[in-house]
Amino acid sequence: MAVFHLYSALNLLWILCNSACINFLQFCLWCLVRPFDKPLYRRLMGSVAQALWVDVTSTSFPQTKLSVSGELPTDPTRPVILIANHQVDADWWYIWQAARHQHAAGNIKIVLKDQLKYLPIIGWGMRLFQFLFLRRRIDEDAAHIKKYMGGLIADDFPFWLVLFPEGTTIHSEYVTKSQAFAAREGRPKLERVLLPRTTGMQIILDAVADTKPDIYDLTLAFPSYSGEVPTFDMGYGRKVDTEVPSMKSLLAGKAPVGRVAMHSRKFSYEDAATDLQGFLDARWKEKEERMNYFIEHQKFPGDETTVEMELSTSVRAVFRLWLGITLSCIVLPVVMMLFFPLYFLWVVYCFVYSVYDRTTNFWWPYIFNLFLERAAKTHDRFKRQQTKDL
Repeated sequence: MAVFHLYSALNLLWILCNSACINFLQFCLWCLVRPFDKPLYRRLMGSVAQALWVDVTSTSFPQTKLSVSGELPTDPTRPVILIANHQVDADWWYIWQAARHQHAAGNIKIVLKDQLKYLPIIGWGMRLFQFLFLRRRIDEDAAHIKKYMGGLIADDFPFWLVLFPEGTTIHSEYVTKSQAFAAREGRPKLERVLLPRTTGMQIILDAVADTKPDIYDLTLAFPSYSGEVPTFDMGYGRKVDTEVPSMKSLLAGKAPVGRVAMHSRKFSYEDAATDLQGFLDARWKEKEERMNYFIEHQKFPGDETTVEMELSTSVRAVFRLWLGITLSCIVLPVVMMLFFPLYFLWVVYCFVYSVYDRTTNFWWPYIFNLFLERAAKTHDRFKRQQTKDL
């Protein structure tokens, strides 16, 4: 046990070191690109920094093995909304890995609770990745969601927005509350999943009404899952389904005993927007049935069209990251030390030269001379006007 704790601590430290390096890359993009071209900044942040982070972090976790049935999005140039059940705290990782397989790791935007953005290093990175953070106070979140989605659409960014309508991972206490609420509202009684919430997703759908992205309903189940619902005190652990992964077990290098099952079903924007509550209730009833089938058969029904995915964990991504950081730390200071003195001398030379000959092609002295000429002409015009008035 002590060995696992030590490995987890060292692994977490390694992830934080890599993430800090990517924070540096993110900060450079934020300073050098965002002020001048925000759409380009979004694309570079996704295709370069975000995709690199996923590739690098994948080397720290056990290799991801997915068994995917149904239809995943295939076009990374089109925006989509991904909704999923929330069984464990590692759900987002497997969804991101599926997107990585589809060459869309840089498109992912995850809806998260606001407190996570204050985590050192990781939280900073998620903020610069421009994930959607919510405070769960609808009066504040509504305007924020509209502005956030409007920005993505205005910049023509092909987002893959990951949303967990249940709002939290499943625990027995939440199941009890969910069932009581469902009984009052006349909605389905569920045991394997929580009743989905509609308010936040409705605001998102309203904000993207002009774009009308497709919606993909994802159902995740983990090998050896027998239907156990943990109590709140158990956290993300299990007493029976001990092989169900969590972020803690992934950090310890413990892989699931088999392939993580994922079922995806595509819907049009209109399918959800017309009656969101009815749409989500129908989807979550299907998830309940699908999870019950999985408990008995350890696979989803009708998954003869399953695609087996094994995501690579090449260390080349880590090599690229650290090579870039090393070169930046060595080459950049040298370049700056050489550049600024030479630039200063060049400006002085061009300024002196342009005093006698304005044909120099250096723009700053040329503009400076134009300014002086315009000032002189204005002064002469003012003098002539004064003389005329007299």
